Amino acid sequence: MTRPDYDQFTCNLCGQESPVAQDFERETGLCSHCGSNVRFRALILALSEHLYSQPIPLSHFTPDRQFKAMGLSDASLYADKLASLFDYTNFFFHTEPFLDIRNIDHLASDTYDLLITSDVFEHVPPPRHVAFVNSWHLLKPDGLLLLTVPYSTLPKTIEHFPGLHEFEFIQDGNSILLINRRIDQTVEVYDKLTWHGGVGSTLEMRIFSETDLLYILSDTGFKDIKIWNEDVPLYGIHQAHLNCSYVITAIKDASATPPTADQYDPYIDYVYSQETAVLHSLPHTPVRVTGAPAKRIIAQWQNYSHKPAPSILGRAYRYIKSKFQNDNSNSA
Repeated sequence: MTRPDYDQFTCNLCGQESPVAQDFERETGLCSHCGSNVRFRALILALSEHLYSQPIPLSHFTPDRQFKAMGLSDASLYADKLASLFDYTNFFFHTEPFLDIRNIDHLASDTYDLLITSDVFEHVPPPRHVAFVNSWHLLKPDGLLLLTVPYSTLPKTIEHFPGLHEFEFIQDGNSILLINRRIDQTVEVYDKLTWHGGVGSTLEMRIFSETDLLYILSDTGFKDIKIWNEDVPLYGIHQAHLNCSYVITAIKDASATPPTADQYDPYIDYVYSQETAVLHSLPHTPVRVTGAPAKRIIAQWQNYSHKPAPSILGRAYRYIKSKFQNDNSNSA
């Protein structure tokens, strides 16, 4: 727990003065008025520098309905304001407007001036480069990718489930387990899963490394890549001591040719193998269940009527169907 050596700051989301809280880490240091944390304020700082070449609060941004922007599960603390300023759509994985960043066939390429993805790409199933490639396609030439993910200073990225293909979750006693049928049809079981937002909420797929992130961004067609790692006391951005997980901005290079967004991982050399000792020294690494316990769980799973993790089209169909049924019952 750290605390900066100043007593108040101006929140660059709401524009109000806030006292400094005792706990001032990436997800804390909350504004006493709107509840923004250090990560959100660092995001808006980077965006204001890109748009106006100076740090100004979101509350002072200039409306521009010609500026087309999109977010991936952006927090309402800043998403609502962005929607009032720009032609902005906040997409979600589990509710409308739906978007799975792995499948963008229903969206037009070269459309957006800005794509914000804050702590999302660590949850996207492998291969991890697909999210970056598709972000490149969605952006206009010289469009801005505004990115955050939790990442480490380790030399390589840690993929928790490198063979993920068709997967689902089952309850086993007090544990939620992941069962995965690999592309070669072998079945594997994982315990000790890491969730963001509470158990059963959003599964952590990986821990990026900074080296891997920067290389993938460059190789998938982005330029002018910048890590925003400085403290900005005026806006209560106290982060330099973290040494990782900063805001990253990158510009789409329209002259680049990104790799194909398919199941082949061209960056596998930047991922630790599952046998690497470093994985066993980390406190929040999923555990592969083996032997008799795995056989029992797989047999139990195979006795159930089961399906792979639902696609975005399947989720959308069920949502529309339930909404249609509810509308009909309300009108009856």
